[in-house]
Amino acid sequence: MRKLALPFAAILLFAGCLSSPGKHYFQIVPMDKDAEYHPKIGQPLYVEPVRVDPLYDDYRVIYRVSPYELRYYSTVFWAKKPDALFREALSDYLIRKEGFPRVQIDILQGEPAITLRTNVRLIEEIDNPKVWFGRLAMDLEFLDFKSGKTIVRHSFDKRVQLGSRKVQYLPAVLSGILVDELDVAVRKLAEALAAK
Repeated sequence: MRKLALPFAAILLFAGCLSSPGKHYFQIVPMDKDAEYHPKIGQPLYVEPVRVDPLYDDYRVIYRVSPYELRYYSTVFWAKKPDALFREALSDYLIRKEGFPRVQIDILQGEPAITLRTNVRLIEEIDNPKVWFGRLAMDLEFLDFKSGKTIVRHSFDKRVQLGSRKVQYLPAVLSGILVDELDVAVRKLAEALAAK
């Protein structure tokens, strides 16, 4: 029995070393940077399903190690696919900022006047040797719901340094970029509607 105990203990120890680390799941949660509400638009808004570049519309979080190479984390995931994450984040934030009398993701909730069409081109972590960044590139387009004509369009490609070289900082950085750029887009919309 003792002869088997040592090899068995070695196998258990080796198996423990090979066990995979726990999985981590992240969300995009746009937090208010100030207490100010958005300008009053006075028209209901419909948030269309978000389009995400197929490369990035994956549960796995992507990180870039060079201009030519992307990798997926094996234990770090989005809680939902990015198309659903961004649609939920956009509608939640716009509801909280109270610029629109109604923000809807279901077309049956009533006829909207304005549509928000969103395209996510890039959502990634950039891993440079000394510093890491979060990068988000999107197109935000507000359209007249009935005619389909563009009222205002706002595109951006922004990267912001992470607080540390740890993936845990990525969701907050990306959420912050989204808040900043969405605030700009809504201000542009309010100005365009006021100028009519």
